[in-house]
Amino acid sequence: MTITTLPIKLISLLFCFTLLTGCNDYFINTTQLTNSTWQPLLVIAFISLFLIPLISLALLIFSQWKHLQFKITLQRYLHGSLVLMLAIAWFIELSLVQRADNRMDLMLTLCALATQMVLVVAAFVLVNKQQKMHHRAKNFL
Repeated sequence: MTITTLPIKLISLLFCFTLLTGCNDYFINTTQLTNSTWQPLLVIAFISLFLIPLISLALLIFSQWKHLQFKITLQRYLHGSLVLMLAIAWFIELSLVQRADNRMDLMLTLCALATQMVLVVAAFVLVNKQQKMHHRAKNFL
């Protein structure tokens, strides 16, 4: 196991365990699934779903004063966080099947995902522009 794949494997293992904690009520009581066991996980999922774009925006603003390698690394992490947000949104939608107000939750989730996609595109444009400027400066000399 290499150092780069260790966090990915750990995150995927933790995600699987969190999904299994909510299945406890389904296997014990098969008549109706209650949201009481899912509630702490849903709160954590919603908080992380809305914090990820805020942290990404702060890092993207901070990267304006950093070198190109930092921006390239940030771009990779933004892509990974978008995939993580999609997994969280999928988890939330599967958990909120029985609630009546889940359409509002869906709209908030879609807004958070759209914000993260805009940040991913902005990071791509910034990295691409700086790489072109770096390439022109290198060819000029």
